[in-house]
Amino acid sequence: MKKSTPIMYAVFVLLIATIACAGGATAVPTAVPPTDTAAPSETPTKVPTSTSTPRPTATPNLAATKESEETMSRIQSYVDQGYLTSTDGRVAKLDDYKREYAQIDYLDFDLAGWDSPVQDFAAWANVKWENAAPVGAPQYSGCGFSFRIDPNNYDGYTAMLTNDRVLLTYCDSSINRCGEVGKTRGSGRLKLGNPAEAFMELVVNGTQAYVKVDGQFIGEYTLFKDKLVNPGYLLYSIISGTNHDYGVRCEITDSKLWIVK
Repeated sequence: MKKSTPIMYAVFVLLIATIACAGGATAVPTAVPPTDTAAPSETPTKVPTSTSTPRPTATPNLAATKESEETMSRIQSYVDQGYLTSTDGRVAKLDDYKREYAQIDYLDFDLAGWDSPVQDFAAWANVKWENAAPVGAPQYSGCGFSFRIDPNNYDGYTAMLTNDRVLLTYCDSSINRCGEVGKTRGSGRLKLGNPAEAFMELVVNGTQAYVKVDGQFIGEYTLFKDKLVNPGYLLYSIISGTNHDYGVRCEITDSKLWIVK
């Protein structure tokens, strides 16, 4: 087995983004047909008029309703699978992301559109990436999320998709290195081409992280119990396995964040 090359990460200055992330008409009485013996009225009867303005009925936002139902169905599935213990939380839409990066064996962070620290969460997105040259172990190219990033020293975790694996690492700023996190179960392996596209799901709960790709469980990872346990920033991360041309080209879209209460 080849030994993994330590991954270095670039210095990142975190710029905190400001998240801008009935009354109805009175019914008209029905007229009673006159009889032969009824005398005609000398004074015309006034038809009562409404004193209120009818309010239009709101048209349901079917797209938003469907999106909300899909989100709750997804969160419920995480509870059913044991990834989360409750469906209590709230959802936020993250920013789309597009970047090229050509610095071999380095990874970097970028803002994702949520400026408050989070501890336990679920995040999902469509991820596309392309390498400018062939990349193989011990180098990796890809992109995904970074989480529990400490704003003081940028220690934290990353979970990125590469062509042959989920690269889940912890980063230590004191040595400017990132190391892989051990798996509790699952293969952690992927078999994707170049370019590649996949739907990524990441759930972090306490000391466990779970990753699914295209709906399939890929791996459960055991996080530290004595450090990197506090809330931190959720960011995007990118890693380059080649210096050729643009290195790696990454795009993340339709990204959502579920913040556990």
